[in-house]
Amino acid sequence: MIITLVVDQFFQNTNGTSVSAQNLCRELEEKGHTVRVLTVDNGDKTQYALKERNFGAPINKIIHSQGMQLAKPNKDIIEHAIIGSDVVHVYTPFKLGQKVISLCKKHNIPCTAAFHILPENITSTIYMKKFKLVNATIWLSWYIKIYKNIKHIHCPSLMVTNQIKRHGYRSKLHIISNGYKNNYVPMSEPKPTILKNKIIIVATGRFSREKRYDLLFKAIKKSKHKKDIVLILGGKGPQLRKYKKFARKLPNMPIFLGKYNQEQQLSFLNFADLYIHPADIEVEGMTCLEACACGCVPIVSDSKKSATRQFVTNEQSIFKHGNAKDLAKKIDWWLDNPQELEVQKTLVAEHATNFSLRKSVDLYLDMFNAAIKDCKKAEEKL
Repeated sequence: MIITLVVDQFFQNTNGTSVSAQNLCRELEEKGHTVRVLTVDNGDKTQYALKERNFGAPINKIIHSQGMQLAKPNKDIIEHAIIGSDVVHVYTPFKLGQKVISLCKKHNIPCTAAFHILPENITSTIYMKKFKLVNATIWLSWYIKIYKNIKHIHCPSLMVTNQIKRHGYRSKLHIISNGYKNNYVPMSEPKPTILKNKIIIVATGRFSREKRYDLLFKAIKKSKHKKDIVLILGGKGPQLRKYKKFARKLPNMPIFLGKYNQEQQLSFLNFADLYIHPADIEVEGMTCLEACACGCVPIVSDSKKSATRQFVTNEQSIFKHGNAKDLAKKIDWWLDNPQELEVQKTLVAEHATNFSLRKSVDLYLDMFNAAIKDCKKAEEKL
């Protein structure tokens, strides 16, 4: 099968969508499929390379601070990528996705789309998350320009599915985890000597407002174990400078890793005592899933717009969203119950296997085949 993946940013793994696309591409190729990647590139990594859209310095800075690039659609390059494909899969609901779906319809090429971003991910960045009218306008715009033209939508979690249904989308919804790679497993990994007698809490991901790392700092300050806790924080984002300022008020200065490789990630996820994912808005939470796969017990928000609670196996791993006091309470409960913590390490790792990438790929292929079948039926009726 020839499959074209359409994603504004693919080659830089600075956000979950890009990493998910890379993982799917790799797995599909290992299964013998041919994968074309239509994305921003200078032309040395894909023959379907697009230029980056230029919005002007101030807006470009905001987009880049979120670890994102947006592609400038080019009709000739898009047609080169999609014509001859058995199916096209669009990752993001921006200009590139809109143009691709339009051209797929014109050429009668089966096309599916994913829902990796909620409107609140965008409005949170511009301090408008609580403006219901703005969010509703984005939901409607995406429906009109993208999703009403797609019969099969990939949803990374049940939470996303529920949100889509609530906003009146009528397509066939496929709940498929983005999945974690099979090398994320529990391993015996001792703490570094300098941290040997410390409690290690890990949090990784994009440092943006909706991820709520500010809650984590406040919770550590309220914890009765605060003098022994060291945070390991991995990632980049627009709030990094602000978080480093918060961090100076903690008893132990956190370790800001910035960019880290997979070997480092596997190491700190396996020697950590807890993993915290405090986000208010999260379509799935890949870094949380990877932590669980390594047997690192998570604590996550109960926000209705965060899907990460699907990974937990104990109610003590869920805190009231936006509530630093309750987060501190849950941290202390786990640290005060080390035997239960050890039991849960095995349970969360076993539960995580339900979200493995290998299982997800088969579900993706089922969705692609369904889209191909529907497209053929529509063609026969003409």
